[in-house]
Amino acid sequence: MVASVVSLALACVGCGVLSTKEDQRRASALANELFPGKLEVISAKSLFPATLGSEVAFRLTDDADAVVRLRVDRQGDTCGREDCERALTKAVADARARARDLRTLTTAFADCGYEVHAVGQGHSVTQPWVVAAPTNATVTSVLAEIGACVEQWSRSRAAQDVPPPASGTTSVLVTAPEALRDRPTGGDDRPTLMRMTDPKLLGALSRGAYYRVSYPWRDGVADPGSGAAYLVRPVAERDRFGAEVREGVTPWLTASRPEAVLSTYTGAWRLLPGRVDRVKGYVLYCDEPDGRRRCLGQHAVAVTTDLSGKLIGEPTEVRDVRIGNGALRLPPL
Repeated sequence: MVASVVSLALACVGCGVLSTKEDQRRASALANELFPGKLEVISAKSLFPATLGSEVAFRLTDDADAVVRLRVDRQGDTCGREDCERALTKAVADARARARDLRTLTTAFADCGYEVHAVGQGHSVTQPWVVAAPTNATVTSVLAEIGACVEQWSRSRAAQDVPPPASGTTSVLVTAPEALRDRPTGGDDRPTLMRMTDPKLLGALSRGAYYRVSYPWRDGVADPGSGAAYLVRPVAERDRFGAEVREGVTPWLTASRPEAVLSTYTGAWRLLPGRVDRVKGYVLYCDEPDGRRRCLGQHAVAVTTDLSGKLIGEPTEVRDVRIGNGALRLPPL
């Protein structure tokens, strides 16, 4: 029985490889027909088990920064469930636009002294990764410097009629210099955008603790002086921190509310202004146990801690941050 299952699995793997090659052949033929001499296949990967088909990646021969991605459906003559000619034409236009956005971003940051090492994997070019090691003495100036880069980038975007982000904010991810030691090397002949969104690169930069600094946009440009920095930690480190926070909050809360049940705490904690060794965040709780479901958190306790999770100063209660099973509504820190 086991041998039969293994044989079937191997057979399916072999079919998947052949099908991916066929998807690549179809995509390459379409590229040669629509954009002769402009597109070269870089890679093709199966989309199974999410869907049947492959994602084929191309380089543009006249733009070293751009990567074109086309989803080829396994059955029928469609790509991403639409006409393949239309899908590839749109993919090429999107790739050129993203490459242009990337150059706008990296140039703006380089002009103000920061190299962009990676960007987020979304459809638009956002969430640049930069390197810095702020201290209590320098964190204010570092956030202002990065904010100036974001402002310059936002003005360059506006000059190209690129609209502000829908969220109304831009986040810059700031990692420690030593994170660069673990980044993958090789593959430098890939398009720039492909290298800068490589999951292995993003994984290396986010392996340790890092900062997410959010800058709001006002009147179409980013506000350079209003960056709010949040500390993001790896799971194990975050769990240790959370246990220490709960240990400090529990006796304080149950002294006045003996039936209270702690729920959880939010994952990203904001740095206190001018400090990298003090953070502020929320711990959620319910007024009393409820045997029918897990406590989602009706109320919150706002606390300031050191980096290990030990409480600094007196916590503050914030009531009614969630009604029933509704959305969580926490006031800004």
